[in-house]
This record gives sequence, C-alpha cells and structure tokens, in this order.
Amino acid sequence: MDKQGAGGLHLPAQGSGFSRRDVLRLGAIGIGGIALGGPLLAACGSDDSSASGGSKDSIKAHWVYIGPPDDQGWTQRHHEGYLAAAAALGTKMTHGYTPNIGFDAGTTQVFQQLVDDENDIIFMNTEYAGLMTEVADANPQVKWAETNGHHFTANCFGYYLKHEITAYLLGVAAGHLADNGRIGYIGAFPTATAYNDVNGLLLGARSVNPEATVETVMVSTFYDPQAAAQASDALLNNGVDFLFGVMDEPTFLNLSEEAGVWTGYWNGDFLEQAPNWYTAGFDIGHGLGPFYTQQCQAVLNGSWAAPSQATLLDTPLGTWGPKVPQDVKDAVAAADAALSSGDLHVYEGPLYDNKGNEVLAAGQTIDSQGAYEISWAVEGVSGLE
Repeated sequence: MDKQGAGGLHLPAQGSGFSRRDVLRLGAIGIGGIALGGPLLAACGSDDSSASGGSKDSIKAHWVYIGPPDDQGWTQRHHEGYLAAAAALGTKMTHGYTPNIGFDAGTTQVFQQLVDDENDIIFMNTEYAGLMTEVADANPQVKWAETNGHHFTANCFGYYLKHEITAYLLGVAAGHLADNGRIGYIGAFPTATAYNDVNGLLLGARSVNPEATVETVMVSTFYDPQAAAQASDALLNNGVDFLFGVMDEPTFLNLSEEAGVWTGYWNGDFLEQAPNWYTAGFDIGHGLGPFYTQQCQAVLNGSWAAPSQATLLDTPLGTWGPKVPQDVKDAVAAADAALSSGDLHVYEGPLYDNKGNEVLAAGQTIDSQGAYEISWAVEGVSGLE
C-alpha cells in the first residue's frame, strides 16, 4: 500500500458541518426490547415521595445503554459501574438495564415505558438529547442522569469524564515514545469528546516535543472493524509512530502491534491485544461505580438534587504496558502531579486552533467544565476541523 494521507480514504465524511443532533442521527443502532440486567431484586417497600421528596425504603433504577454490556469497551465499563451500585444498595434497590438503544423515534418510547414502570432514576451512557428530554421534562418525579448530557433542569443533568487530562498524560508518553512526533487518532464523531482527546494528546506531546502533530480519521461509529482497519492502515502507512483510538473493539491495537507502533486504548486496559507495543488506556470505569452508587443512595435517602453543571469524573490512566520505559512513566507521573496541584493546565494560553485563530489568550486557562463545551482543534491537528 502506498503511503497516503488519511484523507485519501473513502470513509464517512467529517468536518465542521456536524451538530450534536446530527451526530445522534448518524449513530442509529436500532431499538432493542427492554431487558432486565439479571434477576430483579425484590423491593422492601416504597412510598409516594416526589422527585425532591423524602427518604424511601427502596428505589427503582434503570440504565439505558448505547451498546451491549459485554462490548469490552464503553458500555461494559458503565455496566460494571451499574453492577457496583446494585451490589452496594442490595435489596434496597430494584434495578435493570436496556442495551443497544440507538437514536430513532422508538427511543422516546423506551424512556416513556421506563417512566410508566415507575423508575425513580434513569441513567444513560450516551447523550440522547431531545429523544429523552421531552419525556424527562414531562415527568419531573423521575430523575435523569445523561452521559455527555447538556440538559440541566431540576430533575435532569449531564455527567462525563475529565478525559482531556488523561489524554494529556498519554500525550506526554507519546511525546517520549513517538520518534517522529507523529500521533494518529481514530475517532468516531467530531464532538467535544474528540476535540478534547486530540487536543490533550497533542498538548501533552508538545510538552516533550514541540514539533509533534496529531493526524485524525473519524469513522462515524464506535464499532466497525473494517472502518477501523482502513483508518489504521491509512495512518500507519502515512508514518504515524503512535496510534490511539476510541473504538469498542481492538482492530487498531492489533494492527499497531503488527506494525511495531506504540498504541493506547480509550475504553480501559486492552494489553493482551498489543502486548509488545501497548502504552496505557483510559481507566474510564474508575469513577463510575462510586458515582452511580452515590446517585442511587441520594435518591434513597431523599437528598438527591440535580447539579446545575456537568458532573465530571476523574479518569486516570490504566495499567502501563510492560515495555514502557521507566523514564516515560516518571515523566507522566510528574505531569500528573503538576496537573493535580494546579501548577499545570491542559489548556493554557496562548493557544491557536488549526485554522490560525487565537482561541485562548496568554495567561488564560480552561478548566474541565470549559473543556466540556470545546469545539475546536489546536494548531498541529489535521483531519478534524
């Protein structure tokens, strides 16, 4: 295969024309029936407390998933968090989950059915936007927690991860390991999540190598081994020497291993897929169990209140690959300490986007709340406008 830019691939289109709602429409998976996650625990009793009312003897909670609970990626991490909450509350919580819920008219019916089933709180592991909010707004007695959500009311809020920090730390590692300073990124959709990934990776790498770059390919899905293979081939043949991706399957890791290129994984640890060239993954499940447990406990004891801004969970790097040099791990640990103390910020001006516009003036910083809304890629990123 001749070396070529990733733009030479006939992959789904990307660019600045996407809105969040466009992305939701692209992600359709299809609607599955409502399935309970294992045996339903018997309730010890209930009362008629309102959404902001007093304590209960037991609660009913439900999780809605974009994918299957055993996808080895994003949904599995959330499912593990759900199981932790179920174990913590025991017989005080009746619970279930519904997998494989995409983005079409049937999704709203799923949420309405969960309301009709008298759930006290409903969690979603992706943003369903208007497909959920019309039901949430019409049912203030039910509490709603939406991953990557942007709907904030008395009974609904969004939560996500501080992953721009994790990306920065992995970028520090990439800056040390990528001999040519060329990082490849395989993403799904051009949302704030992707911008924070590529920005964090590049800014971390440039703290080591000021000439580092990030080349991106967006494949408009989180699960498509063929598209991931095409994107991987394009990036690897174009000369990247560090490859990172957000897929819910390991194709790009396998191809990195074959090519002898350092790699890392968004959705947890996947060392066995690239034993010689794996750096680390994002431990996205780190805070989900405690978060889900705290939310359910608050509903149970009557103290639940919807935050007015996104709840953002700490997301550390996972286990290091066995061949990552100690000096690289030490450099990442030093950056982690500086970020934690506030001596270092992922976003600190002056910064320019990849169109040449100043997006952050000298001396200014953007915290994780601000990063939650970012819609630009820093200078040095290609393939993501």
